[in-house]
Amino acid sequence: MMLITPGGHTMSRFCFLLIWAVFMLVPATAAEPWSGEWKVSWPGGGGFLSLTQEGTDVRGSYRNGRGDIEATAQGAEINGEFIHDGLKEHFHATLGSGQNSFSGYTSGGEWLSGLRLSADETPGKQLIADLRAPRATMRSFLDAGNRAREGEPQALAVAVDAIDFGQATNWPTLSAKFAAAEQLFGVVDLATFSLALIPERAATPRIAVSLPRLDAAPAVELGMARDADGAWRIIMPDAQSLAAMAGAVAARPADAFRQLQSPRDTLRSFLEGMALWDRGGEQEALSALDLTGVPEVLKQQHGRLMAHYLVRMIDMVGRMPLQSVPNSGLSREPFVYFEHPAGKIVIEPLGTDADTRWKFSAQTLQDLRRLFSAVQVLPEVHMLDPKLIPPSAMFAIRDQVKAYAPALLADIAGRGPVEYWQLLATMLLLSVIAAVAFTVKRIAFWVLERQALKRHVSNPTLLAWAIGIGFAVLTATQIVPWLGLPVSSRQYTLPFQGSLFMLIVAYAVWQVIGIISSVLEVYTDRSETAIDNILLTFMRGVLRLALIAGTGLALGHFWSVPTTGILAGLGIGGLAVAFASKETLANLFGAGILLGDRPFRKGDRIIAGDVNGWVEAVGLRSTRIRTLYDSLLVVPNSKLADTTINNLGARRRRTLTTSFLVTSGSTPEKLEAFTRAIFSRISEDPFFDRRSEVNINGITADGIQIEISTSLNTRRGFESRTATHRLYLDILQMAEAEGLTLGRGMEKNPVYVL
Repeated sequence: MMLITPGGHTMSRFCFLLIWAVFMLVPATAAEPWSGEWKVSWPGGGGFLSLTQEGTDVRGSYRNGRGDIEATAQGAEINGEFIHDGLKEHFHATLGSGQNSFSGYTSGGEWLSGLRLSADETPGKQLIADLRAPRATMRSFLDAGNRAREGEPQALAVAVDAIDFGQATNWPTLSAKFAAAEQLFGVVDLATFSLALIPERAATPRIAVSLPRLDAAPAVELGMARDADGAWRIIMPDAQSLAAMAGAVAARPADAFRQLQSPRDTLRSFLEGMALWDRGGEQEALSALDLTGVPEVLKQQHGRLMAHYLVRMIDMVGRMPLQSVPNSGLSREPFVYFEHPAGKIVIEPLGTDADTRWKFSAQTLQDLRRLFSAVQVLPEVHMLDPKLIPPSAMFAIRDQVKAYAPALLADIAGRGPVEYWQLLATMLLLSVIAAVAFTVKRIAFWVLERQALKRHVSNPTLLAWAIGIGFAVLTATQIVPWLGLPVSSRQYTLPFQGSLFMLIVAYAVWQVIGIISSVLEVYTDRSETAIDNILLTFMRGVLRLALIAGTGLALGHFWSVPTTGILAGLGIGGLAVAFASKETLANLFGAGILLGDRPFRKGDRIIAGDVNGWVEAVGLRSTRIRTLYDSLLVVPNSKLADTTINNLGARRRRTLTTSFLVTSGSTPEKLEAFTRAIFSRISEDPFFDRRSEVNINGITADGIQIEISTSLNTRRGFESRTATHRLYLDILQMAEAEGLTLGRGMEKNPVYVL
């Protein structure tokens, strides 16, 4: 049934347009979801596929190898075949929910996965096989094998494409061919040879290639053949010959190259570290550099800068195949990777025997800046994969200078390897440091002058300057590496700058510790907390002692004194110091005992031997006590810890015992009423204990003696004296009311308020 309403035709047209718009907004890829560029992986191999879907038919090919795809798609699922040199292998795959990935399996039971490439993700040019000549084929094979070993299994498709498998049945599946290609690369990797050994051109369709090895093993013998299309490929040896040649491959662990036992190990470890720079590879890359001549405080920073220079140098002059670099360290002859009148890139051995490590030489690192500037006039090659060149703030700034002010890239004549832009940036940075220091100083001074903090700060102006300078220098330390200044210009200035910075920071932290301690002391005085003044005083001493030790270690770091040496010296010297200052150590342990037992708090009156007074502070070595004569007594902690301490401030109540004489006007009835009135007065006062006694304890010629024995429910002396004062006034009034006279003999009687 249709509902007709005024304007119904308009409503119908609107609904139709809405439905049509919804269908039109569906992504175009939804109709042909398999079309596009894909990066595919499977066990031991992978490749880049270019797929085109028309209806249910899907066709495609390898972008980096010979082979085709024929398949049929049904929505998100696809069934088809990989076709390679007459071999066919069935596969099944299913698209993910976002249509940017798929997973599946082959007829051989192996997993299969794929990831769609975005518009700006295309396979590198080194992944395209160049089979036009024997040398180009060998380079393509080596590049593919090296990249596959570095974690790109898709590159093996190029290696497979560079191999002539013939008509043999040893590799009946595509996976078997990938495994064979990997095995053949492992054999070739045992050799050390220059690509110049491989002919650029050949007059015959088949040639033999002998790849020498640096060890005593026979050379790797291979054949290469040209097919009917003119493409040159490496002839795959039969399975038995391949297995015989590959026998030595498993003798070395896969990660043994990180031990830097040969020039090839060093180059491979360095490039792997650069590729994984932000994922833990930095230290691996720096381990390949000889930084022994660099001050300890600058090693990490200078090493990072040199690593960035070196990888960009390799990118500019061209990456040498790893197989052209010696893979044996038996010869101690340095390996020259690149040579130019401005300098060399050399890998040389360091150490002796089993401790030998091959590294890029210290002279190489020293020449890198000059060498980098010299080769910039050469045509840019850019042979490295971009992933091997991590971003660098310094080079980003330098690239901008090169684009807009190339004249500033020139070195300052006679001033070492410093470029003009670095000098200008340094001057600008000094201005920024001064401005930051002044601004932070003003802010800090404003905060320290607040009423809540002012009384806790001894010198707010000096502390504000320390905070401002410290913050400015800390900011500068984060920016200075961006300038790329050479180690020669910082190895002398940095220790002084660092020492000054540490002393300023130490002063600021020292004062801050005091401020925090002072604020907490006020808080603990106002509230009942587990943190008392003694604990605060002790912790303040411990923190300041730790600050002194930390500052000493930091100063040692800036002056390139090994921390282990300082600690070892302290350990040895500490024994001598311990014997020479056993009393000081005893006082330190005494402070710990007093802190653990808590026999008193700040303000408590204590009696310990001949010590009698009020506790003011407990330090690491001694305790300060204000005596009854208002003098300051400094008592070693060890003495207090070994002495019986009577803490009068820890009493739950104070005892009052006093007596006085009734000299005239007394009768038994009046005395009974008088003593009962005193007892009632004491019992009703909350400051006094109900268990009090008021008795006649003597009759003398001077009068009748009345004694009062009670206690006050307070720990505070002020409250005790006030309550006693009021009690005496009330007693005088009660005596006057009863017509009794209190004699002067009362003055001779003792009054105890303990």
